Amino acid sequence: MRKLKLGLINVAACAALVGGWLMLGPAANPVHAETGDAMTVEGVGLLDGMTFASELGPADKPANVEDLLVFESGMFVSKECERRCGYAPAPYFVRSVGAKTEFISETKCLGKDATIVWRGTVDEENGTIKGMFTWTSERWYWTIEKEFWFEGTLAEAAISMTSDR
Repeated sequence: MRKLKLGLINVAACAALVGGWLMLGPAANPVHAETGDAMTVEGVGLLDGMTFASELGPADKPANVEDLLVFESGMFVSKECERRCGYAPAPYFVRSVGAKTEFISETKCLGKDATIVWRGTVDEENGTIKGMFTWTSERWYWTIEKEFWFEGTLAEAAISMTSDR
């Protein structure tokens, strides 16, 4: 079983701690200290390399969708939301609560004014993930907001964000 550990982070990568939440990922517009040239930095996240086979459904109702939740390069994505609506991978924040890791991520739909805020807990000891997400669609004259739940288990084979299901 994989253990979470915080190792050395690339100097150009940022580590921000806000209200107990830690985000590891590319620094905003990192620049080489001597030359001033823009640099490209791979993101780093504490849950990176984990993929969960999960199911989800509307709050207080049974599951109606199977999904893969992927953590990679400091980013989080729901493969089903990406496939159905163009939700792109987004940075995720984490904090440790006892032996578990909580995360939060806000993904945005590339084709509509809609966002999903994911809040969940990863229990590495049991290889599980569980949480809620809020889908919000903003219109000029109203806002629609719906709550959903998700839960799953660590997938045997890691699935890349760039690969199809």
